[in-house]
Amino acid sequence: MTGRPVRPGRRAVDDAALEPVVAVVPLHRPDADVVAHVRSLAAQVAGRVVVVDDTGPLTDPDDHPDDHPDDHEAVLADLVALAPLGVVVERHGANRGIAAALGTGVASARRRWPGARAVLTVDQDSGLAADHVERLLAAAAAARAAGRRPGLVGPAAVEGLPPRTARGARPGDGSAEGFAPGREPVQSGLLVPLDVWDEVGGVDPGLVIDGVDSDLWLKVLDTGREVVVAPGLAVRHRLGSGRPVRLGGRTLVLPVSAPFRSYYLVRNRLRLAGRHGRRHPAWALGQLGGLVRHLLVVLLVDPPGRAERLRAAAAGVRDAVRRREGRRPGS
Repeated sequence: MTGRPVRPGRRAVDDAALEPVVAVVPLHRPDADVVAHVRSLAAQVAGRVVVVDDTGPLTDPDDHPDDHPDDHEAVLADLVALAPLGVVVERHGANRGIAAALGTGVASARRRWPGARAVLTVDQDSGLAADHVERLLAAAAAARAAGRRPGLVGPAAVEGLPPRTARGARPGDGSAEGFAPGREPVQSGLLVPLDVWDEVGGVDPGLVIDGVDSDLWLKVLDTGREVVVAPGLAVRHRLGSGRPVRLGGRTLVLPVSAPFRSYYLVRNRLRLAGRHGRRHPAWALGQLGGLVRHLLVVLLVDPPGRAERLRAAAAGVRDAVRRREGRRPGS
């Protein structure tokens, strides 16, 4: 980054190719905490943030009752008030899904800042380090200096998930130079060069939710690029509610999501396994195995709304066979 001192131990490589960076934050029934989150992001990207409110009406059947804070409009007004810091607020007026929100955000960013070179995608409930963007840019630059082709750049850890460093990665794989090979990333805290975004066609709005980041990752791999991560960089993430269950003498806390999510999880995993399975067979088999585990949990653990989850999963299978995309029927 031109004019930025290099920290001790970090190679002085040029990372200007991915600047300016624009942050895009999809919102769904945000609470008041998001205002400070967006303000912090604006400081990291020199006042270039697009927030996209993807909130539907209170009658939306795909909204969870807990997702309706009374201060929704007040939160949006507070975000609009951040305009002097470079924050732009877009509103869908309907719940179109995170993929559509990301697409709206990128399009808005390009209209407002036509010279932007990369987008940072961030969930509303994630917490980033104060130097998150700086460290991603440094990792991308270090990877390029080592002859790699980074297509996506992410953190090495996301709270509640396995490490994002590639399995089998060793110290000689780049970590000494300021980057490490990465595995399948998650959307929050991810840096995407806009030329890569354009080459792969961005994210698929037909997926709505679930599998959006997986599809983007596989498309990027197909271009011959790779994922790299910034060593030691972590993202804090507010996980959903969980339910303790006893399995094999151990107590496990299983995540509990709204029953309708089973529709998108099943439909999209099947659709993506078909879309990418020929080029990525091991990944596709893993996804099918994950579906089996999901259904076993639904059948054996008896989470709230089991019957509704099974109906949603069956509808997901049906619509995957029919190649249906977009929001689930009746929503």
